[in-house]
Amino acid sequence: MGVQASLTGVTEEIKKKVEEWEEKRKNVNKRLLGWLYRQRLKETEHLQWFDAGDLYKGMGTKVIGQFCSFLSYQTRLIKQNRYILCFMNVQPEVPGWQGELRGELVKASVRIPKSLHELIDKGKMLGAVDLILKASEGFGVADGHKYAANVVIPVEKKEVLIKNADAFAVG
Repeated sequence: MGVQASLTGVTEEIKKKVEEWEEKRKNVNKRLLGWLYRQRLKETEHLQWFDAGDLYKGMGTKVIGQFCSFLSYQTRLIKQNRYILCFMNVQPEVPGWQGELRGELVKASVRIPKSLHELIDKGKMLGAVDLILKASEGFGVADGHKYAANVVIPVEKKEVLIKNADAFAVG
C-alpha cells in the first residue's frame, strides 16, 4: 500500500487502512501505559525496562521506539536517572522477503530521559548508541545516536543485554 500511495497517490481505501492501523496502535499504547502504571517498570541500578512481547504484533518494530520515546517524557512513570529500555518480539516474517528470519528475535529500544542528557554530554554516562553497541557486542545488530538507539538480538540474550547495559552505563 505504501508503494501504491507513492506511485498513484493516497486513495480513500489507503486512508481508511491507515486510520485503522493508527487506532490499533493507539489502543495498544493505552493498554500498555495502563499496565505500566499498575505494574511499574523493572529496574536495575542504571536501567528501567519492560517487555511488550507480542502486543505490537503486525505493526512493525518502529512502534516500540515511538512508545519508548513517549515514556521518556512521563515523569510520573519513569525514573529520570535511569536509561529506558523497551523490548518487543520481532515477527519472523518480513513482507516481500523470501523466507523467515532465523531464530526468535527481539528488538530493544533505548531512550534517554532529558535529565541524563547533560551527564552523557559530559561523558559521565554512555550515550544510547554507545551503550547498546557495547551491551550487544557479538550478538546484536544496533543503530542509533546519543539519545536514542535500538538493537535486534536473539530472544535468549535479553538478560545478557540488560546485565551488560547496566554494567557499561557509567562511562
